[in-house]
Amino acid sequence: MTGEEEQAAIAAARSDPKRFTPLYECYFGDIFRFLLRRAGDRDLTNDLTQETFLKAMLALPKYQERGLPFRAWLYRIALNELRMYWRKRKEVLIDLSYTQVRGLSEEMGLPMEDNEMRRLGVAMGKLDEERNRLMELRYMDGLSYLEIGQILGIGEDAAKMRTHRVLAQLRTYLSPRA
Repeated sequence: MTGEEEQAAIAAARSDPKRFTPLYECYFGDIFRFLLRRAGDRDLTNDLTQETFLKAMLALPKYQERGLPFRAWLYRIALNELRMYWRKRKEVLIDLSYTQVRGLSEEMGLPMEDNEMRRLGVAMGKLDEERNRLMELRYMDGLSYLEIGQILGIGEDAAKMRTHRVLAQLRTYLSPRA
């Protein structure tokens, strides 16, 4: 969906919630995969995805573009839904597959070997939840710094700076001890 098509779909859905379908169909797959990586359960992911789109549809009259993608707004709602779910359950699940860490391992200059992936997993386990979330958004979800900034409520430059700081921290964890 082009930017103009998206804006037209948003305007149509604002005037008639029944016209939200094109937005739902366009972004359902992205939001579902985003939540599935974090929830690890298809039934839970279905529930969270439906709740995300319901809240988005209800909040659409208040949505303001501000030059940021609509998709990033949906990611933020989805992340909030997931946080509320985990907060109620007092649990957190992080399960990363090799394909999900490919971008991060390439950024770190690590070969995709079992031993190196274990080391990366241990290093990521040393990060707090906020830093892990930042790495997931950038490297597992492939979001731009602009989108990450909107999701986390920070500026694009701040998202980029925080990402580079976390990468430096991971490199420290991964560097061989002399």
